[in-house]
Amino acid sequence: MNRIVLSAAFALAATPFAMHGADLIENTNLPDNPNRLSFGPTFGINFKADFYDNANPGPSVTPAGGANRTYDDGYVRVDSSGDAGNQTKDWGYQYASQYNSAYDTMQFLHSGPSSATGNPQYGGELIYQRVIGSLPALSGDWGFESGFGFTELDLRENLSGTAYVDSFSLNGQSPPQAGYNGPFSGPSSAVLGDAVTHVTGTLSGYQKLSGQLFSLRLGPFAELNFTPKLSLAASVGLTLAPTTVDYDFSEIATLYGGGNTITESGHSSKTKLLYGPYVGGMLRYNFNKNWGVYVGARFQNLTDLNQSVGGRTARLDPSVTFYGSAGVSWSF
Repeated sequence: MNRIVLSAAFALAATPFAMHGADLIENTNLPDNPNRLSFGPTFGINFKADFYDNANPGPSVTPAGGANRTYDDGYVRVDSSGDAGNQTKDWGYQYASQYNSAYDTMQFLHSGPSSATGNPQYGGELIYQRVIGSLPALSGDWGFESGFGFTELDLRENLSGTAYVDSFSLNGQSPPQAGYNGPFSGPSSAVLGDAVTHVTGTLSGYQKLSGQLFSLRLGPFAELNFTPKLSLAASVGLTLAPTTVDYDFSEIATLYGGGNTITESGHSSKTKLLYGPYVGGMLRYNFNKNWGVYVGARFQNLTDLNQSVGGRTARLDPSVTFYGSAGVSWSF
């Protein structure tokens, strides 16, 4: 991750020197200060987080010979014997709270898909613009710009509603330690009844994606001068966005009728380079030849990021995001 960010920062730092090569071509229409640095806070909207479980709880009624079932927190599958005696060795679970000693059962949760769209995601951006020439037949300039920014991500879904749980009998046995994964074939002393009982309860907790999105963007711009001090610029180009995201979840399923309480949680981290096009606009007011202020807006379309933990998958979706910005600019 550090190498990606350092490389992006180096590329941005090198951009002004590369653009100065345009001075080799004589252009008497350039402004006195053709270089601009702009800096200010940003906010991004319409970042989305989609949450999925990998559960496939199978048929509602157990057929002869059993059925293959997967859950957020384990699985119950048909073993090599075809579930002889209505029992299977091919099962596994993740959390100690799935054992309901009062009812001699193992319980498995399947929560279903959900999504979250967070409040504005805040950050900042440094923009460098280099004027290359004048717009033909218009009062304005064109050139190239590069920008380096960051956005702090925090997308959270608070869970509430109905918990759906499947129970299977242990037939008087004590379960192995949490994290157990049974064999498909061969000897095993831990067998589980393959008949399913469906129970419900209340679900609470949260799922969230948090982290940092860094961005390096580069493209051309055109700026139209309304007055000597007021101008409007439009830009288009490509964004590279190294992104680090943490996925955390915590779920509590409290079963009805004084039943068991299942508590589950997990954490994972992932870094990925996202990329995509952008289109932006900037309204600028110059107080004098060197200093001014601006407001800007940008649409950005980036690829997504997926990560999984504990039978669950989270997806960061920044494919249709909008940024607003404001700050100061320095021309030199």
